[in-house]
Amino acid sequence: MRRWLVLLFACTAVAISAQVRINEVKCTRTGGSDGEGARGDWLELYNSGGKEVDLGGYVLALDGQLHPLPAGLKVGPGKWQVLWCGQAGETNPDQLAFSLPRTGGTLLLVAPDRTSVLDIFHWPALPAGISIGRSTDGANGWGYFTGPTPGSANHGAVSKLLPAPSISLTNGLVAMDLHGEATIKYTLDASMPDEGSPAYHEPFTVDPGTVITARAFAPDAVPSPCTVFSPGLPDSAWALAIAPVDLFGPTGIGDVTSGNHARKGRAWQRQAWLQAQGRTLPVGMAIAGNGSRSLPKRNFKLLARDRFGSSSPVVLPDGSAWQEVLLRADGTPHAFLRNLIMETLVRRSGGRLDVQPSFPLPLYLNGKPQGLYRAMPAKGKEWARSLNGGAPVDLVEGPGARAVSGDAMQYRRMLKAIAEGQPLDSQMDAMDASSLVELACFDLWTGRADHELNVRCWRSRSAGGRWRWVLFDMDQWAPADDRTVQRMCSSALPETPFLRQVLAADGFKNMFLARISALMATTLSPGQTIPLADSLFSRYRAAMAADQSIWKDRMEVPAPQAAHADLLAHLQGRNRSIQDQLAAYTGQGVRSLAIAVEPPMAGQVLVEDLPLTSSAKDMHVFAGVPMHLRAVPAQGMEFAGWKGAEGVGERLAISLLRNKRITALFRPVAVSSKGGLQQRLE
Repeated sequence: MRRWLVLLFACTAVAISAQVRINEVKCTRTGGSDGEGARGDWLELYNSGGKEVDLGGYVLALDGQLHPLPAGLKVGPGKWQVLWCGQAGETNPDQLAFSLPRTGGTLLLVAPDRTSVLDIFHWPALPAGISIGRSTDGANGWGYFTGPTPGSANHGAVSKLLPAPSISLTNGLVAMDLHGEATIKYTLDASMPDEGSPAYHEPFTVDPGTVITARAFAPDAVPSPCTVFSPGLPDSAWALAIAPVDLFGPTGIGDVTSGNHARKGRAWQRQAWLQAQGRTLPVGMAIAGNGSRSLPKRNFKLLARDRFGSSSPVVLPDGSAWQEVLLRADGTPHAFLRNLIMETLVRRSGGRLDVQPSFPLPLYLNGKPQGLYRAMPAKGKEWARSLNGGAPVDLVEGPGARAVSGDAMQYRRMLKAIAEGQPLDSQMDAMDASSLVELACFDLWTGRADHELNVRCWRSRSAGGRWRWVLFDMDQWAPADDRTVQRMCSSALPETPFLRQVLAADGFKNMFLARISALMATTLSPGQTIPLADSLFSRYRAAMAADQSIWKDRMEVPAPQAAHADLLAHLQGRNRSIQDQLAAYTGQGVRSLAIAVEPPMAGQVLVEDLPLTSSAKDMHVFAGVPMHLRAVPAQGMEFAGWKGAEGVGERLAISLLRNKRITALFRPVAVSSKGGLQQRLE
């Protein structure tokens, strides 16, 4: 640190006579681009002398870190050398293994002696696509460039950046303000203001939901970032604003006629603004989803990236912050309630599967209501890393096992082994078996027809990392009496969740049959699912009705009561159907297991780590399949023993060949086991 301060103190006099100087810096990505090369971040060095200079051994110092330049990197007299921020390598000596801070920083060019500072340059936070540099090559004066010039002469510099104007609503009047000498131009249709837009002079009135976009202009200045505001929207709502031409123009991302809505990639991301929770954030916006893309009501992905002017992530209602957020439309019939109840059931079941948290909210697009959406973190690398404590992950998606992040080689190797008929048990080291079994349970229980397409799983890149599965897009349910076991087991190729292979492997089969029996007796039982469905319906009924009124003339949107009734029919009839199908497929009959707690309320019994919610419970299990029970005493009580089964201790494993009743006995702490309690045990 002391050496760093000495270098900073000594820099000024040396930099004045330096032959090689820092000439131009761009620290933000250009909007509407892929952010590579000239559209990304870079710095430019200029040789103001009369001789060629070998930059080998020169050092760039940034935020206290030293970055030596490789030998052989030369810059001729009166020429420029651009250093691109990216991954440094032997074949690319002009690439740097670091990025320039988009919020501003200080950069030093240090001579090979590691003592003489040849140049020093400080830059502030810059708008997307703007560079800062010497007004002319090698000059002492600096300016900003709306047209950056990497590798060529600097020209057209302006002297200042304008701050964004403010917009406020007072007594129904819209007012705009800007400190300093500038003119505020504005639009009322979400388009980007330019020099030809109306100028603001005095407060005015607008209709609720109107998208007001304001921007400051002045001579010799970079136009300000936009300020976007829609007055009169509900506090709970999110509002998106995007230029109409970027949404429905010839190259708009939402143009149905030309099919632009079906295209992907950075070329089909557009500048937009999100108004939520009392603040407005510039974001990128894209159409998301696969099968739902053709529906009038579409999913949107929001990207908080510097190429769209974002300086902070998108904050969800729970306070979590993300660079990528999905606004899910739930546009297929019954999708909203189905997705919401499954998210809750997965979490209630102990988190063996990963599922995105979602937050229902009303959405507006350019001031027009879009109905009920769910905001959630996108199921990409950022969210997957959060599941791994922020550490790197391998993330794959789809039946083809495409690598979204990292490497899919191990996953493909696992698929190949399964396709070749190797027992699923042999892959235990590669996968989290409990996660795959849980996925099979929920896929079978919903009977979703697109289970083989909705594949996403991740693993830690650290030693011993095993694949875990993500449950998402849970809207394509089958009827309660659908022959799902036969359908999912009839595929010639292995399809996630590999139900045929699970039921063929002894270790997996017993694990699966025990787990689904426990789930259907607890979190998937009508006694728990029906009250949950009623609660969700009651909470969101009004919002679902508002959504139906918006979209019913353009697409199939069942009434809220119909969606609720459809869900209840599944919850009431699915367990018996699944139980009968599995018994027929495996040849293992169903037995009745009655579990009681004595005295009542003295404790509870966990079945496969899932809590039974009453003091006496009848459940159905498969003959010969080991079931794992655990007795958990209530406060002030202790476990005393099992009645109806042989076992010592709170944990008990039991395989039923006939119907059976088992009682977990408890007693107050420190009460003798002799006497009445001993008699009950005997």
